[in-house]
Amino acid sequence: MAVDFDVFYDWAKDYFGESNLKIKNTSHGAEICTHSIWSEKKLGKTDTKFHLWMNPSGGKSKHPEMGSYRCWLTDEMGSLVSLVSRLENLEWEEAKARMSVKCSLLDLEQQVQELFGQKDSPIQQTFKNEQKKVILPPHCYLIETMSSSHFMKARAKQYLAQRKLPSDGLYVCVSGDYKNRIVIPYYNSNGDLIYYNARLISENKNALRYMKCPTTIVDQKEVLYMTEWPKPNSKIFIMEGEFDAIALKLAGVVGCACGGKFMSETQIEMIREYDPVLAFDADEAGLEAMVNIGNTLLERGFKKVSYVRPPKAFKDWNGLLVNKNLETAREYLFRFEKSFTKDTPLVLLSHRI
Repeated sequence: MAVDFDVFYDWAKDYFGESNLKIKNTSHGAEICTHSIWSEKKLGKTDTKFHLWMNPSGGKSKHPEMGSYRCWLTDEMGSLVSLVSRLENLEWEEAKARMSVKCSLLDLEQQVQELFGQKDSPIQQTFKNEQKKVILPPHCYLIETMSSSHFMKARAKQYLAQRKLPSDGLYVCVSGDYKNRIVIPYYNSNGDLIYYNARLISENKNALRYMKCPTTIVDQKEVLYMTEWPKPNSKIFIMEGEFDAIALKLAGVVGCACGGKFMSETQIEMIREYDPVLAFDADEAGLEAMVNIGNTLLERGFKKVSYVRPPKAFKDWNGLLVNKNLETAREYLFRFEKSFTKDTPLVLLSHRI
């Protein structure tokens, strides 16, 4: 299967931005050119733009069916399949299938399975019927691997910088239903993608702030967002949103987002081997969530449950991070963490502490 010019050009427009592309007709076929993604140094050249040339037909490559690229600024070169694999963090065979034909995500998944020659056993097939494979929305790219000149990379990083959050591991969607959203992937303890949530970058009040993975694939009540999966008996801080969990990770603890004001039985069993610290928002809804979940965990036999509330002035942990600093957040967490017992709800609700 050869690299399809139109498919690759569509991908390049999404990834680099159409305004950053030029088509040059050469003796080796049409070249799609953009700015170098490896270096911004001039290296003696007066023009630093459009030094990355990408040829879907392969040019003089030994394997023209894989396409070819060369950066004339840094002399970096290789196949287009390897370039897409590297930038998209895809398996090589998956990148090859994606660049070869225009297909739906379902078709792509079937092609990848065929390429790897995998055949499900009856047990494996039963499991897959219960839990469908999760794939990120189309046109999503790891923020850190995008071209520095791409306007969506700049927009996403600016949005995160305003919240003092890193872009590591986060995606941005540049087109389609999830356009203009930061996509937060959920992984299980094996590193498999199991869910995603997409936060709108703009402050458009008429649009949904979050667009989640369709419930026809996975229900959010069946998963947890973990900044990492620690060893058993480790302490984890549980809250509603992913950005708060990331903020607490920066403060040196394990953040866990349950996605709402309650925890399902599945989610509760997922944290059974950990020591939960309830860390919901400082508003009334966060207080009620903490009380209800704390009571539920005690009823389900958890021996050690703790809690800590953000300062009311900041509502949540990301607000504390933005208005103060990591050192303040870290010190606050450990100074004001308390044990959650059967008497805690009465104290909290009566005094609104």
